[in-house]
Amino acid sequence: MKSKKAVNFEAQYDLSLLPKLVNLGLTQQEAEIYLTLERGGTLHAKDIASRVRILPHAVYRMIRKLEEKRLVSIITSSPLTFHVLPPELALSTFVKERALAMEKDAKEIYSSLNSHQTLPSPTQIGVIVGKQEFFAESEALINGSKKEVLIISIGEPSTTELILADKKAIERGVVVRMIAHKFDKENQEFLNNLKKNGLEIRHFPDWGFHLQVVDGLKSLLTINDPKNPEERTTVKINSAGLSKALRDYFYSIGKSL
Repeated sequence: MKSKKAVNFEAQYDLSLLPKLVNLGLTQQEAEIYLTLERGGTLHAKDIASRVRILPHAVYRMIRKLEEKRLVSIITSSPLTFHVLPPELALSTFVKERALAMEKDAKEIYSSLNSHQTLPSPTQIGVIVGKQEFFAESEALINGSKKEVLIISIGEPSTTELILADKKAIERGVVVRMIAHKFDKENQEFLNNLKKNGLEIRHFPDWGFHLQVVDGLKSLLTINDPKNPEERTTVKINSAGLSKALRDYFYSIGKSL
């Protein structure tokens, strides 16, 4: 008989409303209890339990959640009774608040994902052999620069493409600074032309290596063969930590000039 009573009661509300309420954010049991109260009026926990066919303590748990959603009200009596708040107001408010909460969550997720995307890449080290290969890699790094390019160079003439890359970087607002090991009649005109393009150049007597640090994130460290300057080996460094150390080295020399 109890089973028949439950079936009869279920027939009193539109079962198609259950998935709609679930889509709004209610659980299946919350939706069943909500519709039970909406059709049954003010009910005790035992009344709801028998009609929804769950234990009374589960009814209390679901009612508390519906109360938090401000869809039902608990009447203080002995025993406690429950009734649905006016649906046209309560459901509308619930949907708006849920939409705002979802929008806030979406913004936080986007912000978190975006911050992860901008984290520096893990350390990567590569080796490049040859003078022209070094020039090509140097040009590629400068073309991708956004804020700063630091160069310690022998001061030898480079390729037209590399000079143009420096010039375009400066036009984008990138600061390009250079410390030249050599500054004499042989390369004076070359360095003066670089200055005209906007490079900041200082002289520090040394020999045998080339350093380039781009945006404090990527670097090139090149070792030359003194007997054959055409032969050189370059270590390509993709590491914020190592590049910062090399950047600090550049400025430690610059301060002494």
